[in-house]
Amino acid sequence: MLIPINNYINDFDLNKVPVPDWTHLEVKSIGTIKLSWKDIQIDHESNASKVEAHTSEEIQALRLSFAEGVSTSEFPPAVIYRGKEYAKPWKLVYGYGRSEALRELQTKEWVFTHLEGNDDSIEDVQASENEGLPKRLNHEVDMRKFLINKVTSGKIDRTESAIRAKFRKVYPNRKKEVENRVVPQVMEELGVPQPYIIYTSTAKVDDWLDSHSKEDYCTGGEFDEKRDMFGVVMKEAYQYRAVLNAIDRYVETGKKTYVIYHCGAPTKTATLQKKREGVIAEFERIKNNLLTLGLKEWPIVIMGGLPQDKEKEDIKSLI
Repeated sequence: MLIPINNYINDFDLNKVPVPDWTHLEVKSIGTIKLSWKDIQIDHESNASKVEAHTSEEIQALRLSFAEGVSTSEFPPAVIYRGKEYAKPWKLVYGYGRSEALRELQTKEWVFTHLEGNDDSIEDVQASENEGLPKRLNHEVDMRKFLINKVTSGKIDRTESAIRAKFRKVYPNRKKEVENRVVPQVMEELGVPQPYIIYTSTAKVDDWLDSHSKEDYCTGGEFDEKRDMFGVVMKEAYQYRAVLNAIDRYVETGKKTYVIYHCGAPTKTATLQKKREGVIAEFERIKNNLLTLGLKEWPIVIMGGLPQDKEKEDIKSLI
């Protein structure tokens, strides 16, 4: 429900303002309060989770949105209490863009969620707050800045496991491929040794072919004259797509498709070996189902997995 901005400030029951739950990040939402802007420190540079500042176009869009009315179902900006010894005893945690737009509309005060938590947890909330909201998703450069700051400030260990754990805690809804792009970049910038290789794109696979591979392969569905097959690179979990595309090629040309696959980052419960076994098992499951339904020719040839374990595997050959 939208209500006029003045009605929201002056008449709306604070008890009806939605209160976010940040307990998974170890931050407590005390409740909703109304504060004057002059009592709040708003330091844009103190937000360790953002590199890309709001653009003027974004602020203008927010200003126009608020001018049309305030959604009573949306969480407000949030603050923490710094102490009465400060001239501005409250500090903005998130809602920088909204606060800027609201002050452009000449508001003198606003409604905020009062949060409590230590510095580490409050930073986690700052990084997580935009996730899933239509206003603005975190950019990957913001994620990198946030995670690097966590390590350099000593709030988490300088290890891959600690960096991944913090990523998953703060960005739980992001796809695995985002984690597998961001975490290695953070580790590289921090100089953290990486025990395995994550292939973030076909271009990176092509780099492996150029720099290390003993053999030449096709990676993007091109026809391999030497092997008389098409060749593709596939990440785990994309077996169905690989099969359907291979069926299309076989129907059109009578030629099979070979597959080179790679896996995402291993975990304690899903080692690289288990992940590879899972890739092969899923291909076998799809094959058996399709043959049962009448498929006459299986169009896939598994060429092997890309080398990923730096310590145990030959970097020059498929596994």
